[in-house]
Amino acid sequence: MTWDPGGARGGKGKLYLIMRFLRMEQTLFSLPMAYLGAFIAIRRVPSIYILVLIFSALFFLRIAGMTNDNLADRFIDSKNPRTRSRPLVTGAISVTEARILIIIGLLGFFISAYLVNIWAFILSPIVALIVMTYPYMKRFTALANYHLASIQGLAIFSGAVAAAGVYYNSLLRVLEAVPWYFVIATIFWAVGFDLYNHIPDMEFDKQMGLHSFAVVLGNSALQFAGINQLLSVTIDFVADFSYGLGFLSYISTIAHGLIMAYAYYLATRSKFGSAFYYNIYSSIVLGLGIDIDIIMGIPKL
Repeated sequence: MTWDPGGARGGKGKLYLIMRFLRMEQTLFSLPMAYLGAFIAIRRVPSIYILVLIFSALFFLRIAGMTNDNLADRFIDSKNPRTRSRPLVTGAISVTEARILIIIGLLGFFISAYLVNIWAFILSPIVALIVMTYPYMKRFTALANYHLASIQGLAIFSGAVAAAGVYYNSLLRVLEAVPWYFVIATIFWAVGFDLYNHIPDMEFDKQMGLHSFAVVLGNSALQFAGINQLLSVTIDFVADFSYGLGFLSYISTIAHGLIMAYAYYLATRSKFGSAFYYNIYSSIVLGLGIDIDIIMGIPKL
Protein backbone atom coordinates (compact mmCIF):
# COMPACT_ATOMS: atom_id res chain seq x y z
CA MET A 1 0.00 0.00 0.00
CA THR A 2 1.70 3.20 -1.22
CA TRP A 3 -1.13 5.72 -1.03
CA ASP A 4 -0.54 8.59 1.34
CA PRO A 5 -2.52 11.86 1.21
CA GLY A 6 0.32 13.69 2.94
CA GLY A 7 3.21 12.41 0.85
CA ALA A 8 5.20 14.69 -1.46
CA ARG A 9 7.74 13.87 -4.12
CA GLY A 10 11.01 15.73 -4.33
CA GLY A 11 11.88 18.27 -6.99
CA LYS A 12 8.81 20.41 -6.33
CA GLY A 13 8.61 23.99 -5.09
CA LYS A 14 8.16 25.01 -1.47
CA LEU A 15 4.54 26.04 -1.98
CA TYR A 16 3.70 22.60 -3.37
CA LEU A 17 5.40 20.94 -0.40
CA ILE A 18 3.49 23.08 2.09
CA MET A 19 0.17 22.36 0.36
CA ARG A 20 0.84 18.61 0.42
CA PHE A 21 2.06 18.88 4.01
CA LEU A 22 -1.18 20.59 5.07
CA ARG A 23 -3.39 18.54 2.72
CA MET A 24 -5.31 21.72 1.98
CA GLU A 25 -7.63 19.97 -0.46
CA GLN A 26 -9.14 18.22 2.54
CA THR A 27 -10.54 21.56 3.68
CA LEU A 28 -13.22 20.64 1.13
CA PHE A 29 -14.38 18.05 3.66
CA SER A 30 -15.11 20.74 6.20
CA LEU A 31 -16.17 23.88 4.31
CA PRO A 32 -19.47 22.54 2.85
CA MET A 33 -20.36 21.21 6.30
CA ALA A 34 -19.54 24.52 7.99
CA TYR A 35 -21.76 26.40 5.55
CA LEU A 36 -24.49 23.79 6.04
CA GLY A 37 -24.42 24.55 9.77
CA ALA A 38 -24.52 28.30 9.13
CA PHE A 39 -27.42 28.15 6.66
CA ILE A 40 -29.58 25.87 8.81
CA ALA A 41 -28.89 27.83 12.01
CA ILE A 42 -30.46 31.02 10.64
CA ARG A 43 -32.51 29.61 7.73
CA ARG A 44 -31.07 32.17 5.34
CA VAL A 45 -27.82 33.06 3.63
CA PRO A 46 -25.32 34.55 6.11
CA SER A 47 -23.58 37.77 5.15
CA ILE A 48 -20.52 37.61 2.91
CA TYR A 49 -18.55 38.88 5.90
CA ILE A 50 -19.54 35.81 7.96
CA LEU A 51 -19.02 33.39 5.07
CA VAL A 52 -15.51 34.70 4.48
CA LEU A 53 -14.65 34.51 8.17
CA ILE A 54 -15.94 30.92 8.38
CA PHE A 55 -13.59 30.01 5.55
CA SER A 56 -10.75 31.94 7.20
CA ALA A 57 -11.24 30.18 10.54
CA LEU A 58 -11.28 26.74 8.89
CA PHE A 59 -8.26 27.58 6.76
CA PHE A 60 -6.11 28.68 9.69
CA LEU A 61 -7.27 25.88 11.96
CA ARG A 62 -6.40 23.40 9.20
CA ILE A 63 -2.88 24.88 9.13
CA ALA A 64 -2.46 24.54 12.90
CA GLY A 65 -4.13 21.14 13.25
CA MET A 66 -2.49 19.37 10.34
CA THR A 67 0.94 20.79 11.14
CA ASN A 68 0.58 19.68 14.75
CA ASP A 69 -0.51 16.23 13.55
CA ASN A 70 2.56 15.90 11.32
CA LEU A 71 4.85 17.22 14.04
CA ALA A 72 3.53 14.84 16.68
CA ASP A 73 3.79 11.84 14.32
CA ARG A 74 7.06 12.59 12.54
CA PHE A 75 9.02 9.77 14.23
CA ILE A 76 6.19 7.29 13.67
CA ASP A 77 5.83 8.39 10.04
CA SER A 78 9.55 7.90 9.47
CA LYS A 79 9.17 4.20 10.33
CA ASN A 80 6.08 3.60 8.21
CA PRO A 81 6.91 2.75 4.56
CA ARG A 82 3.63 4.39 3.49
CA THR A 83 4.41 7.77 5.07
CA ARG A 84 8.17 8.16 4.64
CA SER A 85 7.76 10.73 1.86
CA ARG A 86 6.03 13.29 4.09
CA PRO A 87 7.86 16.65 4.01
CA LEU A 88 8.54 16.78 7.75
CA VAL A 89 10.04 13.27 7.60
CA THR A 90 12.25 13.98 4.60
CA GLY A 91 13.36 17.34 5.99
CA ALA A 92 11.80 19.31 3.13
CA ILE A 93 9.96 21.18 5.89
CA SER A 94 11.87 21.73 9.13
CA VAL A 95 10.61 21.38 12.69
CA THR A 96 11.12 25.12 13.17
CA GLU A 97 9.03 25.89 10.08
CA ALA A 98 6.33 23.55 11.37
CA ARG A 99 6.21 25.33 14.72
CA ILE A 100 5.92 28.69 12.98
CA LEU A 101 3.02 27.33 10.92
CA ILE A 102 1.25 26.22 14.10
CA ILE A 103 1.61 29.70 15.60
CA ILE A 104 0.34 31.34 12.41
CA GLY A 105 -2.56 28.91 12.22
CA LEU A 106 -3.72 29.39 15.80
CA LEU A 107 -3.37 33.16 15.66
CA GLY A 108 -5.32 33.30 12.41
CA PHE A 109 -8.02 31.04 13.84
CA PHE A 110 -8.48 33.02 17.05
CA ILE A 111 -8.49 36.36 15.21
CA SER A 112 -11.07 35.02 12.75
CA ALA A 113 -13.24 33.78 15.64
CA TYR A 114 -12.94 37.16 17.39
CA LEU A 115 -14.07 38.96 14.24
CA VAL A 116 -17.07 36.63 13.80
CA ASN A 117 -18.83 37.24 17.14
CA ILE A 118 -18.28 37.00 20.88
CA TRP A 119 -19.70 33.49 21.18
CA ALA A 120 -17.44 32.14 18.46
CA PHE A 121 -14.47 33.67 20.24
CA ILE A 122 -15.48 32.29 23.66
CA LEU A 123 -15.91 28.78 22.24
CA SER A 124 -12.81 28.89 20.01
CA PRO A 125 -10.35 27.57 22.67
CA ILE A 126 -12.51 24.46 23.11
CA VAL A 127 -12.55 23.85 19.36
CA ALA A 128 -8.80 24.39 19.12
CA LEU A 129 -8.14 22.06 22.08
CA ILE A 130 -10.10 19.23 20.45
CA VAL A 131 -8.26 19.71 17.16
CA MET A 132 -4.78 20.00 18.66
CA THR A 133 -5.05 16.98 20.98
CA TYR A 134 -6.15 14.52 18.30
CA PRO A 135 -2.72 13.14 17.27
CA TYR A 136 -1.98 12.08 20.85
CA MET A 137 -5.21 10.13 21.38
CA LYS A 138 -4.17 7.15 19.25
CA ARG A 139 -1.36 6.48 21.72
CA PHE A 140 -4.00 5.62 24.30
CA THR A 141 -7.36 4.59 22.83
CA ALA A 142 -9.14 3.44 19.68
CA LEU A 143 -11.64 6.21 20.36
CA ALA A 144 -9.13 8.38 18.53
CA ASN A 145 -11.15 7.56 15.40
CA TYR A 146 -14.18 9.25 16.97
CA HIS A 147 -11.99 12.11 18.19
CA LEU A 148 -10.92 12.81 14.60
CA ALA A 149 -14.51 12.44 13.45
CA SER A 150 -15.69 14.95 16.05
CA ILE A 151 -13.43 17.53 14.40
CA GLN A 152 -15.49 17.16 11.23
CA GLY A 153 -18.65 17.54 13.30
CA LEU A 154 -17.20 20.70 14.80
CA ALA A 155 -17.20 22.25 11.33
CA ILE A 156 -21.03 22.21 11.34
CA PHE A 157 -21.10 23.35 14.96
CA SER A 158 -18.71 26.23 14.27
CA GLY A 159 -20.56 27.38 11.16
CA ALA A 160 -23.81 27.46 13.12
CA VAL A 161 -22.27 29.43 15.98
CA ALA A 162 -20.73 31.90 13.52
CA ALA A 163 -24.08 32.59 11.88
CA ALA A 164 -26.43 32.37 14.88
CA GLY A 165 -24.13 34.36 17.15
CA VAL A 166 -24.83 37.44 15.08
CA TYR A 167 -28.53 37.28 15.94
CA TYR A 168 -28.67 35.97 19.51
CA ASN A 169 -27.31 37.57 22.68
CA SER A 170 -27.65 34.32 24.62
CA LEU A 171 -25.16 31.45 24.30
CA LEU A 172 -27.99 29.02 25.05
CA ARG A 173 -29.97 30.35 22.07
CA VAL A 174 -26.90 30.01 19.88
CA LEU A 175 -26.38 26.40 20.95
CA GLU A 176 -30.06 25.66 20.35
CA ALA A 177 -29.62 26.88 16.76
CA VAL A 178 -26.89 24.29 16.08
CA PRO A 179 -28.24 21.46 13.85
CA TRP A 180 -27.10 18.73 16.21
CA TYR A 181 -28.49 15.85 14.14
CA PHE A 182 -26.19 16.84 11.29
CA VAL A 183 -23.28 17.20 13.73
CA ILE A 184 -23.83 13.65 14.97
CA ALA A 185 -24.36 12.27 11.46
CA THR A 186 -21.11 13.86 10.32
CA ILE A 187 -19.20 12.23 13.16
CA PHE A 188 -20.35 8.76 12.11
CA TRP A 189 -19.60 9.57 8.46
CA ALA A 190 -16.08 10.70 9.33
CA VAL A 191 -15.33 7.58 11.39
CA GLY A 192 -15.95 5.55 8.25
CA PHE A 193 -13.56 7.42 5.99
CA ASP A 194 -10.95 7.82 8.75
CA LEU A 195 -10.73 4.04 8.92
CA TYR A 196 -9.79 4.04 5.23
CA ASN A 197 -6.57 5.64 6.49
CA HIS A 198 -6.03 3.18 9.33
CA ILE A 199 -6.91 -0.17 7.78
CA PRO A 200 -3.85 -0.21 5.46
CA ASP A 201 -1.64 0.51 8.50
CA MET A 202 -3.23 -2.11 10.74
CA GLU A 203 -0.16 -4.30 11.20
CA PHE A 204 2.21 -1.35 11.50
CA ASP A 205 0.01 0.27 14.15
CA LYS A 206 0.00 -2.97 16.14
CA GLN A 207 3.80 -3.07 16.08
CA MET A 208 4.00 0.58 17.20
CA GLY A 209 1.43 0.14 19.98
CA LEU A 210 -0.98 2.58 18.35
CA HIS A 211 -4.73 2.31 18.77
CA SER A 212 -7.60 2.42 16.29
CA PHE A 213 -10.69 0.39 15.54
CA ALA A 214 -8.72 -1.14 12.68
CA VAL A 215 -6.36 -2.61 15.28
CA VAL A 216 -9.18 -3.62 17.62
CA LEU A 217 -11.44 -5.18 15.00
CA GLY A 218 -8.93 -6.53 12.49
CA ASN A 219 -10.64 -7.90 9.40
CA SER A 220 -14.00 -6.62 10.64
CA ALA A 221 -12.85 -2.99 10.64
CA LEU A 222 -14.14 -2.29 7.13
CA GLN A 223 -17.62 -3.56 8.04
CA PHE A 224 -17.48 -1.32 11.12
CA ALA A 225 -16.70 1.63 8.85
CA GLY A 226 -19.70 0.76 6.70
CA ILE A 227 -22.01 0.50 9.70
CA ASN A 228 -20.93 3.93 10.88
CA GLN A 229 -21.61 5.47 7.48
CA LEU A 230 -24.98 3.73 7.15
CA LEU A 231 -25.91 5.15 10.56
CA SER A 232 -24.70 8.55 9.35
CA VAL A 233 -27.04 8.58 6.34
CA THR A 234 -29.96 7.43 8.50
CA ILE A 235 -29.42 10.34 10.90
CA ASP A 236 -29.08 12.72 7.94
CA PHE A 237 -32.60 11.74 6.87
CA VAL A 238 -33.83 12.32 10.43
CA ALA A 239 -32.20 15.75 10.26
CA ASP A 240 -33.83 16.58 6.92
CA PHE A 241 -37.21 15.82 8.45
CA SER A 242 -36.58 17.40 11.86
CA TYR A 243 -35.38 20.71 10.42
CA GLY A 244 -38.23 20.90 7.92
CA LEU A 245 -36.01 20.86 4.83
CA GLY A 246 -37.26 20.52 1.26
CA PHE A 247 -37.03 17.74 -1.31
CA LEU A 248 -33.63 18.88 -2.57
CA SER A 249 -32.12 18.12 0.83
CA TYR A 250 -33.49 14.58 0.68
CA ILE A 251 -32.10 14.14 -2.82
CA SER A 252 -28.72 15.41 -1.64
CA THR A 253 -28.78 13.00 1.29
CA ILE A 254 -29.51 10.11 -1.06
CA ALA A 255 -26.65 11.16 -3.36
CA HIS A 256 -24.40 11.59 -0.32
CA GLY A 257 -25.21 8.02 0.73
CA LEU A 258 -24.71 6.57 -2.74
CA ILE A 259 -21.29 8.16 -3.05
CA MET A 260 -20.35 6.77 0.37
CA ALA A 261 -21.59 3.35 -0.74
CA TYR A 262 -19.39 3.52 -3.85
CA ALA A 263 -16.44 4.59 -1.70
CA TYR A 264 -17.10 1.58 0.52
CA TYR A 265 -17.13 -0.66 -2.55
CA LEU A 266 -13.74 0.73 -3.57
CA ALA A 267 -12.43 0.07 -0.07
CA THR A 268 -13.53 -3.57 -0.28
CA ARG A 269 -11.26 -3.79 -3.32
CA SER A 270 -8.40 -2.26 -1.29
CA LYS A 271 -8.57 1.03 -3.20
CA PHE A 272 -8.43 3.03 0.01
CA GLY A 273 -7.00 6.18 -1.56
CA SER A 274 -9.88 6.51 -4.01
CA ALA A 275 -12.39 5.59 -1.31
CA PHE A 276 -11.02 8.30 0.96
CA TYR A 277 -11.22 11.03 -1.65
CA TYR A 278 -14.72 10.12 -2.79
CA ASN A 279 -15.82 11.40 0.61
CA ILE A 280 -14.86 14.89 -0.55
CA TYR A 281 -17.49 14.59 -3.25
CA SER A 282 -20.08 13.27 -0.82
CA SER A 283 -19.68 16.21 1.57
CA ILE A 284 -19.87 18.74 -1.28
CA VAL A 285 -23.07 17.14 -2.59
CA LEU A 286 -24.73 17.14 0.83
CA GLY A 287 -23.61 20.63 1.81
CA LEU A 288 -24.45 22.34 -1.47
CA GLY A 289 -27.77 20.56 -1.80
CA ILE A 290 -28.97 21.68 1.62
CA ASP A 291 -27.62 25.20 1.15
CA ILE A 292 -29.45 25.57 -2.19
CA ASP A 293 -32.59 24.11 -0.62
CA ILE A 294 -32.54 26.85 2.04
CA ILE A 295 -31.63 29.62 -0.43
CA MET A 296 -34.55 28.72 -2.67
CA GLY A 297 -36.93 28.34 0.27
CA ILE A 298 -38.12 24.96 -0.95
CA PRO A 299 -41.16 23.88 1.11
CA LYS A 300 -40.65 20.97 3.48
CA LEU A 301 -41.89 17.53 2.52
